[in-house]
Amino acid sequence: MKQPAQRPIITRRRFLQVCACTVAAGALGATGYVAVNAPLPPPYAATDVFQSPVAGKPSPDAPILLVTNPDATPSFGAYLGAILKAEGFVTFRTIRVGDVDPALLARFPLVLLAAGPLTAATADLFRNYVLAGGRLIAFQPESRLVDLMGVRSIGGATANGFLKVTDHPLAQGIARQPLQVHTPVAQYALDGAEVIAWMSHRDGDASSYPAVTVMRVGKGIAAQWAFDLPHNIALIRQGNPAAANQERDGMEGIRTVDLFVDWIDLDRIEIPQADEQQRLLANMVHALAGDAPLPRLWYLPAGSTAVLVATGDAHGILRSHIDAALELVDQYDGALSIYYAPPPLSNRGRTLRRVRWWAAELPIIGAVFTDESGYPTPDDVARWRSRGHSFGLHPYVEQGVDKGYNDYWNTFIKLGYGPVEPTVRTHRVLWSGWVGTARVQAQYGLRMSCDHYHSGPLVRRADGSWVHGYLTGSGLPMPFVDEQGNLLRVYQQHTHIVDEHLMAVFDTGYEMGVGADEAAAIACRQIDVAVQQYPSALGLQCHIDPFAFGGEKQTMASAWFDRVLSYAAAHRAAIVSAEQWLAFTEMRHNATMRDLAWNDAEGVLTFEAEAGGTAQHHLLLLLPLEHRQRTLRQVVIDGMLTSALRRQVGGVRYGAVTLTPGHHQVRAYYG
Repeated sequence: MKQPAQRPIITRRRFLQVCACTVAAGALGATGYVAVNAPLPPPYAATDVFQSPVAGKPSPDAPILLVTNPDATPSFGAYLGAILKAEGFVTFRTIRVGDVDPALLARFPLVLLAAGPLTAATADLFRNYVLAGGRLIAFQPESRLVDLMGVRSIGGATANGFLKVTDHPLAQGIARQPLQVHTPVAQYALDGAEVIAWMSHRDGDASSYPAVTVMRVGKGIAAQWAFDLPHNIALIRQGNPAAANQERDGMEGIRTVDLFVDWIDLDRIEIPQADEQQRLLANMVHALAGDAPLPRLWYLPAGSTAVLVATGDAHGILRSHIDAALELVDQYDGALSIYYAPPPLSNRGRTLRRVRWWAAELPIIGAVFTDESGYPTPDDVARWRSRGHSFGLHPYVEQGVDKGYNDYWNTFIKLGYGPVEPTVRTHRVLWSGWVGTARVQAQYGLRMSCDHYHSGPLVRRADGSWVHGYLTGSGLPMPFVDEQGNLLRVYQQHTHIVDEHLMAVFDTGYEMGVGADEAAAIACRQIDVAVQQYPSALGLQCHIDPFAFGGEKQTMASAWFDRVLSYAAAHRAAIVSAEQWLAFTEMRHNATMRDLAWNDAEGVLTFEAEAGGTAQHHLLLLLPLEHRQRTLRQVVIDGMLTSALRRQVGGVRYGAVTLTPGHHQVRAYYG
């Protein structure tokens, strides 16, 4: 006969200790309960969500000067700086157009001039700079400079056009398919310039209007983009601002994907269109940056062919199910970001749970208070974080973004799960405005958003076939930018590979509904493209919920996840959490190079490089393999000879060496 379960025995001494704890808690309860449950405001004000604009005159210790124009409407000059950083160029300095003077310009071999109006005197300043031997790349150049570019304005502009590169040397390595341009493109006639790219029709037939040109004039070189490139990059990456707050894709709820309906050309989705246009600019910067070889940084961590940013949303599930997913990732020496939504709790319930967790740690009586619910405790979270994983917010915002983020941030902290991780994904990827949700995220110190998400009817053609690739036109993180061109303190990281889109994880009716094998094959093909063609950090979503569902759902999800992780590891794609990827991204963004000096007689480039931060992965420094009919022979860092790998970006081949955190002296020898 089965014996009844025995209740825990508590001695008289332990009983008195418990009573003492209860009395103490009661004494604090009258004031403490109210204080603990009072909602806390966001840690940052709404005015603190933007990056600080550059002011004053820079030191001329780099070869490139970026000139922004606050008088442009909108003014995307600061975003042009973010593009240069994304392309690994940190050897530039920034100045506002009103602070420019001839002596400062003359110190920089290459100037990038953002779109915007110029006075006659300022236009003459740039004209004289070029005629005297400077190199200028202008974006949607002011009318007073058009003739300097070797083109002639014929009036009018092309709307919703396509850019198609020629076989010009500066277009080497760039996708040959027409790429979307969402901004107006000025219509010019050629007047001596070389064409790097034409405006074209969707089918690839070139128009008679040059989009990107270069011209030798006087002693210098003038190049132009007939449209505002940084504004176009933002529109490709962030979608259509006119579609903000509109339900457009047929899935209930206004999501990030709604911004791309009737915006992304599905026949171009396999190409990272924003990245390719940036790389065309990078080709030009490399060629025009002066007499010295121009160093830059590789997109990804040293030793990695691609990056898989592994994330998993979890909705009120138990620690055992989270453990099951993390154990899969551990097998491949990877890390996973868990975005957790705790089960709904009243203030009283939350307080009791936190007190129980606290009391369970007490000596002698702790066993009496052991929490049998199975939900993650602060100790569980600390254990996962110690293994390299992360545990962050997954706010519900159905009642409003501000309220949802404040409620879930407060709950997260008051359950003891803090500090709050700096990356996030919103439940159902609901989205407000063009960047409204990103503004709210910045108020909570969240510095990377994984809300842009490949899913739903939008990515299905009229013939029923599904498309995969780069919905935001990018495999790279960049800061969000608002409609006026202000940079936010939040990076946009697209989620390219989504379990609930590929398989029937939640049976929404909007999924492809394929099995684990086919879903894994699709994901692996995307990894192949990132490894072989377009350097990318692919966001991956594997919900943790199927591990709680059990049965076929669990079998399907775990098999798919395991195969994708295995394939990524076998192809040397780094499997990282979003927090690790953010740390690397910020380290790369904040890296500096200065005091470049080129000894042409000896073929020696010297400069200082510095990388800070606490990222677990190292940067990869790129040095051009060829320069002026010379070849890179060796690289010495801090007096130590360093072996170089081969990398290619766009049309340029590089030697690549690892750059560890710290301050370094670099010498590159060409012969």
